[in-house]
Amino acid sequence: MIIITLYAPIRKTWTNEKFENIGYLVGECLNCASIDSFEYEYTSNEWRWDIVVPENWTFGQWEQVELLPVQVPLPVCSCKQCNQMVKIIPSFCLRGTTLTLQALAFIGFVYEYSELSWRDLPNKFCEKENRIAHSTLYKAVHGVGKLVFTGQEIEYLRQKYLPINNPVEPDQALVWPPPKSVFTHTIARENGIRMLLEKLLPVKSLKEKFREFFFRFINPLNRIFAKWNKPIPQLYVGVE
Repeated sequence: MIIITLYAPIRKTWTNEKFENIGYLVGECLNCASIDSFEYEYTSNEWRWDIVVPENWTFGQWEQVELLPVQVPLPVCSCKQCNQMVKIIPSFCLRGTTLTLQALAFIGFVYEYSELSWRDLPNKFCEKENRIAHSTLYKAVHGVGKLVFTGQEIEYLRQKYLPINNPVEPDQALVWPPPKSVFTHTIARENGIRMLLEKLLPVKSLKEKFREFFFRFINPLNRIFAKWNKPIPQLYVGVE
């Protein structure tokens, strides 16, 4: 089965979508090169960890933010000409992790900017009876950091889609704290996630407007990962 990623930045909108006519978005069949030949077959549901930030939220009010498991529908289509099966996933569903893109970006920024440790994050954002493993957060954020720091293709997409203008004056911009990692390879991965999320830095000073800009910032991130259409690289392959 082939996996195709479609640009879809808002989980609730995607979840409420009717998928019976989604086949036309697949385009050309990669197996037989037929055009507009896909028909909807069925929808499967997969669990993802997503972030919920209240509308009146102010930066730093960690206890008001929720990181919780949600079900995401993933439609499957087949080519009428060659019977090739295709699973369609929205761009906010990153392959290689159970975190949604917005959850990963939020967790990554909070970890890099705040004093919270990886073990602190599940305690702050999850209900006591349903907490994500801190190692899952670490692997997801560092996996994307590794991708950004080492991937030429993702760097091209980052420069193409991320916004240029900052929402505050340059003298209000903030800088990252020193990296929390110790080893060279983990510092490199931290620098990678910081490169991806650096546009969020000046917005932190706007307090209550951080949430608004964060979700606008997710749009270009979704365009990056829709074009990327590959899994996040694993951290522990060979020798780090």
